[in-house]
Amino acid sequence: MHQERIAFANTLRGIAAICVLISHYTGVFWSSHDAVAGLIHAPALSDRFAFPTYLRWLHMTVPQFNWGAFGVALFFLISGFVIPFSLRNTTWPAFLVGRFFRIVPLYICGFSISLLAIWLVGRYFDVSWPFEAREVAVHYLPGLRDLLWSRNIDGIIWTLEIEMKFYVICALAIVWFRRQALAVFAVPVVIAAVGVLASKNVDGWAADAPTIYTLGLAARQSAPYLVFMFIGVAFNFLHFNRLRAEAAIFVASGLFFLFSIVLVSSMPEQAMLWTYGFAFVVFAFAASFPDLFRSTRIGNFFANISYPLYVVHGVAGYVALRVLLDMGVKAWLSLIIVTLGAVGMSWILHVLIEMPSHAFGKRLAQQLPKPVLIRVPVEPISVPAE
Repeated sequence: MHQERIAFANTLRGIAAICVLISHYTGVFWSSHDAVAGLIHAPALSDRFAFPTYLRWLHMTVPQFNWGAFGVALFFLISGFVIPFSLRNTTWPAFLVGRFFRIVPLYICGFSISLLAIWLVGRYFDVSWPFEAREVAVHYLPGLRDLLWSRNIDGIIWTLEIEMKFYVICALAIVWFRRQALAVFAVPVVIAAVGVLASKNVDGWAADAPTIYTLGLAARQSAPYLVFMFIGVAFNFLHFNRLRAEAAIFVASGLFFLFSIVLVSSMPEQAMLWTYGFAFVVFAFAASFPDLFRSTRIGNFFANISYPLYVVHGVAGYVALRVLLDMGVKAWLSLIIVTLGAVGMSWILHVLIEMPSHAFGKRLAQQLPKPVLIRVPVEPISVPAE
């Protein structure tokens, strides 16, 4: 029964992946021709390829709602909720080793597929290779690109960069996490302060301190979402009764307010707040009524392939759609082909790359020295892999 109470997080992970797919394949590709062309480095889709009427309702019903931002917000909340489980019985080196092999090998494969897709579409449209070796190299270790402030090649690495920063922050605060100390919620306050400071001063650093300027850009980009992820931590503490319901509501709401301040200071986009607020409500609802989000075969399938699907669907999917439409394939058929192809490729990457690398990381982490644990009386639990 206890395990069923957290299955909601796994179910939400699958939902989040589908939402991102909906955003990119049924919205962005059709409404942002120039942005897609800039990402895949191919001629922009002709205006004769109008936004299909049968897709418009997905994006026009509630204009303030963004499918992609909603999916990303759920991913962030799920990480904030699940990661503290991984910190309870490990050391910080073991934790970071496990996280590295959970994230990086699969991303290397997915990013390589994106590069291959850009090369192929360049051959198809006779467009020269657009990247320098340095720009490509910094992508192969998520967490470096934004610190060096190189351009984003695949459009999705920014979220993984935030995840990697969250892991480092959790490793630094691992003692607080192990003890389930409420002092851990001082961390997002500090992050918020750094984010606001960077937002207000980063433009002035451009000429006087170039290195600080690039770090400031990274801090401004990451800070709001790092604060947001700690909402998931609050739900983790509620799950273990470290916070009572009233206190958890206060902490989570306070963190969302803090997130809003930092986000608006760095990116005055009110629509994003509505979408992230809705994700917060959905996550809270799922945590409160987990029986409505029980594991299902389909849900588990999409949860299992959620990370490879997220990594591989974007650039490669846009390239495939662009070429199929150029070859005269109907829009609806192109969407079906590309969606099935993305799901199939994600499953292959999950089986051949993600599962083995994750297992290897676990084995390697287990060989490192064990921590001296401070036991907190909680019920044993099996957590969906994060």
